[in-house]
Amino acid sequence: MLCVKCHTAMDAADEVCKSCGSPVQKMNRNWSKFAKISAITLIIVAFGTYILLYNLDIIGPNFFGDIFGSAAAEESPVPDVGYAGQEPDEAVDIDIEATPERRSEEEQQVVLGSILSAVDTYVQEFSQFNPIISRMGYLHNVSTEEYVTIELLGRLGLLSEEYLDEDAFILYLRPRDLMLFDEITFESVPSAGQMVSLTVFVAHETPTGIGLYSRFGAQEIFRENLNLLLTDVYNPNNGEIYRPTVQDAVYQAVVEMISSSNPDSAAFIRYLAVDNLHGFVAFTVAGDDNIIINHVLSLQYDGEELIGVRLLAEGFENTTHPKTDINQAAPSFNFELMPDYDITGINLSQSGVQAFVESFAMRELLGLEEYDILIFASATDSFAYAVREQGNAFFGQYNNGWQVVPVEGWQVAETLMKENVNNPPLYIIWQK
Repeated sequence: MLCVKCHTAMDAADEVCKSCGSPVQKMNRNWSKFAKISAITLIIVAFGTYILLYNLDIIGPNFFGDIFGSAAAEESPVPDVGYAGQEPDEAVDIDIEATPERRSEEEQQVVLGSILSAVDTYVQEFSQFNPIISRMGYLHNVSTEEYVTIELLGRLGLLSEEYLDEDAFILYLRPRDLMLFDEITFESVPSAGQMVSLTVFVAHETPTGIGLYSRFGAQEIFRENLNLLLTDVYNPNNGEIYRPTVQDAVYQAVVEMISSSNPDSAAFIRYLAVDNLHGFVAFTVAGDDNIIINHVLSLQYDGEELIGVRLLAEGFENTTHPKTDINQAAPSFNFELMPDYDITGINLSQSGVQAFVESFAMRELLGLEEYDILIFASATDSFAYAVREQGNAFFGQYNNGWQVVPVEGWQVAETLMKENVNNPPLYIIWQK
């Protein structure tokens, strides 16, 4: 290096000039470090300024190219993927040629009409020997325990093979119940009687709901409304089934209802079972003990309080298929409410009653000559049940003569009969 004063050459280790004796002046190391930091800071500020001006659209992406004459960078193309610029989760690959054409309205009615005709044939052929009912709103054969389906119609040869792949199901509904929903209108308006009669509907999927086809034309119902109808109006699960006793309010209300129709005769409840919505009662009236009358009841509750019992339907003891008629009157009726015995063709034996009350065993129990104080007696040729004025009950079974025992209430008599035979004549008992 050189001396600042005399410009004489010097070594880096010299502290003074060997020629003039002047002290050596060296550059401050801190100043060198400061200079480097300043340069880096200027570079960062310049880059930040460029980014800010670019985002404010003051300069473009080719700013430096425009200044120095370089070529503009080629922009990358943005793919048009649809879905508002978002990639779909899965590729949508629609083969237009493989998409089936929708049927015309006329073609669809031909298909639905063929299915409806097949169902009508099924009902005509099977209803004579089998109860055909609405079960949860679907057409059901009680005897075979089968729902009527497209597959079943094809298997029985009632429907052409060309329709066996149709996605359709068979409903059995009352037009009146469909009228609960605003979207339902009938092309051919049912009469008053048809409104409350169960009718076959062929149901099928549509883009907006469930299409219904019947002899009253075509309708459409929203899917949620159909589900509500089937699970509410046609649902037989209406709470626990129980057998009321004379102390229960519902028992007393049923007796009062029967007595209001027969004010001059005492009513004997032979059987009574209820759930939260319906009841089934079998009874006789004094003076006509050989005729058992069956009623289906409707129960009205306010919370847990019974506020009314009314007759819903009657006369089933004289019909071929009582369950069919009951189902027509009340599609949500639970058949488990009915007694275990067949309510049709009941054979009460007046001669059996007479032989029972006059039997030696009975006379001995009652004091030989006091059998005339019985207020209730009913019998077949094999079993008998009697109630004395004081409330004592007696059960009899014929086996080479009447064998009679006192019982503590009708439940004991039922148990004794069930232990002896299948399908016992429980209708001889006064449920009191």
